[in-house]
Amino acid sequence: MTVRGVWAVVLVAAWVVSMAAVSARSGQAPAAGQPPMFVPSGVGLPDGPGKDVMVQSCGTCHEARRAASARLTKAGWAAVIDSMIGRGAKIAESDVPVVLEYLTANFLGEAAQPININIAPQIDFEAAVGLLRREAAAVVRYRDTHGRFASVDDLKKVPGVDPRKIEARKAAMVVLQ
Repeated sequence: MTVRGVWAVVLVAAWVVSMAAVSARSGQAPAAGQPPMFVPSGVGLPDGPGKDVMVQSCGTCHEARRAASARLTKAGWAAVIDSMIGRGAKIAESDVPVVLEYLTANFLGEAAQPININIAPQIDFEAAVGLLRREAAAVVRYRDTHGRFASVDDLKKVPGVDPRKIEARKAAMVVLQ
């Protein structure tokens, strides 16, 4: 899975965890005139094989329609499902491939492409490579001052950038002239 794919999974998982925290509070009585929280509902989801299983599996902890608004690769959705099971989601083993196929068929995203470090803007270094804002700004300044990079390893020479981050995220970067 690419770095962007990992970040997408992390963001979706963080959102789901926050929804689980709200769900934990759902034992409290809803405000006057408000419906109970997280009643499984497939309203707004595309029809298709596995919709009912997805709604029943995912919709008891959080609103299935909101969780499915993400666009992930098949591997990304598989990681989200595994993460949710690890957090206590009750999904029958036989239902996992059904949910995965429904999400993949209806909410598929593209795998992230590596960034070209010789033209990438600062925000790409933050999002795809995971650099802090100040580190990403330092990379762009260095490139503007010293010219194009000959290799991804050249990023390790940029003052203020943690070389371990560059090494760990090499697959998310390419050098094109």
